[in-house]
Amino acid sequence: MADIEYDAFRAPGPGDARPGMKTALHWAGGALSLSLVAGLCVWGYQILVRDVSGVPVVRALEGPMRIAPEDPGGRQADHQGLAVNRVAADGEAAPPADTLRLAPNPLALTEEDRPRAELAPLDVAAPAATPWDEAADQQVEEAFTLAPEADDTADAAMMAALEEAAADEITPLMQLPAGALSHSPRPAARPDTEDLAARAAIAAATAALMPRSAAELPVTEVVAGTALVQLGAFDDAEEARLAWEGLAGEGRFAGFFDRKSRVIQATEGGGRIFYRLRAAGFDDIADARRFCAALMAEGADCIPVVAR
Repeated sequence: MADIEYDAFRAPGPGDARPGMKTALHWAGGALSLSLVAGLCVWGYQILVRDVSGVPVVRALEGPMRIAPEDPGGRQADHQGLAVNRVAADGEAAPPADTLRLAPNPLALTEEDRPRAELAPLDVAAPAATPWDEAADQQVEEAFTLAPEADDTADAAMMAALEEAAADEITPLMQLPAGALSHSPRPAARPDTEDLAARAAIAAATAALMPRSAAELPVTEVVAGTALVQLGAFDDAEEARLAWEGLAGEGRFAGFFDRKSRVIQATEGGGRIFYRLRAAGFDDIADARRFCAALMAEGADCIPVVAR
């Protein structure tokens, strides 16, 4: 059996609290914790049971919000106190007034606000007259009058001397033979480049406006297999030529018939003779088809054919 060592424990000192005080502190802390938990529970319960949709009610004050003073002081505005305002305010006209007052007189304008025509003219002092010396004026006039006469006399004498000197130095011309030119002819002026360009432009425009005379190709010169286009059939050759001029002359198809030749072929069929109007000058039948497609798009009759 082990021996108990009594010296292993510390002996209580004067700083140690008494057992009763420590127990009281423990109970006080527990009570504080319980009260805090209880308060939290009550606060949470009040939040849960509170009516969230409730609107706080504010008690209204009694009486009007603003009251005009009985004697506000100051002066009345220009638009107040007029009978015409009573209609807009109360909906009815005001009763006849006991006292009638006329409108005030218009304000008088100050001097600087008046129109320029009504302003009084300013009194401007006239410039003082300078004394005039009649004797000095007469001397100046005589000087200006005599000066031109002296100049004219000097000029006339100088011209006479020059004429005499020139007459002494002039050598008379020898007699010219018959047919000789006494004066050399004046050379012609050089033509202006802009003038030539303008004339060329006018000539080109005039040529463009002139009706084109298409070259007519005889039927005998058309080789078999040549690509042609037929523009119509007519009763006589002259009618066919007029139709060609209508298409290729100054009409809307004038640009299509550049470098194209006219071919008029007489054909007998149905007991009568008619004339076919055709155009030559195509590379192949495909070129003729494109030409006809362009004419037909503009509303003209055209059929690509091959000469036989």
